[in-house]
Amino acid sequence: MATESLNFVTVCTDRYPMAYAAILTERLKQLSGLSIEPYCLTDRPAETEGWATPLPQFVKADGWWNKVNLFSPDMPAGTWLYLDLDIVLVKNFDDEIRWVIEHMDTLAAVSDPITWMDEKFSSSMMVFKAHQHTHVFDAFKAQSAELKDRAGGDQVWMGPKLGEVLYIDETFPSLKRNLKFHIAQKKGNTLDLPLTIPPDVKMVDCTGEPKPHQLEQLPYIKANWHDVLAAMQQA
Repeated sequence: MATESLNFVTVCTDRYPMAYAAILTERLKQLSGLSIEPYCLTDRPAETEGWATPLPQFVKADGWWNKVNLFSPDMPAGTWLYLDLDIVLVKNFDDEIRWVIEHMDTLAAVSDPITWMDEKFSSSMMVFKAHQHTHVFDAFKAQSAELKDRAGGDQVWMGPKLGEVLYIDETFPSLKRNLKFHIAQKKGNTLDLPLTIPPDVKMVDCTGEPKPHQLEQLPYIKANWHDVLAAMQQA
């Protein structure tokens, strides 16, 4: 049976603006023909009222390490899509999601754009079945205090523990492209950010700096992030 509904989760904790999670959720709902069930794993549940169901920090962690909470045995059952907050959604990608769910074992991801610290796995986009990687969560729960400043962060630590990963970009190389490493060109110490992107790109990953709120001069960021925020503020 074709996938017609999708659990979607963002992770927004600490000082990260909740507007990022709300914009990403709203844009996915605008673009997708699937029935989106939105959740947000957060330490500020009151800020999700009206647009997402809040999920708690099963283990209180700092920053990106909170993503490991998605593998908690206390997560609601089902198949989930997770996206980093600084991803900008440009086009519908329902067909890719359906394909991934049909072909993956328990987890799919997009490769790290630079194979950071020799690790192929990136946690910026994950499609996963709940309760299949609780051993990763258990290890995190036991080690969370000492992992805070671990080099490479969550994905370098998680990657070797995940077992078989379906790498989405091996079949859909243009699904998600990194702004700094795929789209921009580095000229000395500066980035040359183009005003257009290839027509088959469906997500722009603005990991690191600059963030989407700093990129209103780029039409594909303005239309798919700034204009979405403006419409939400007027509603």
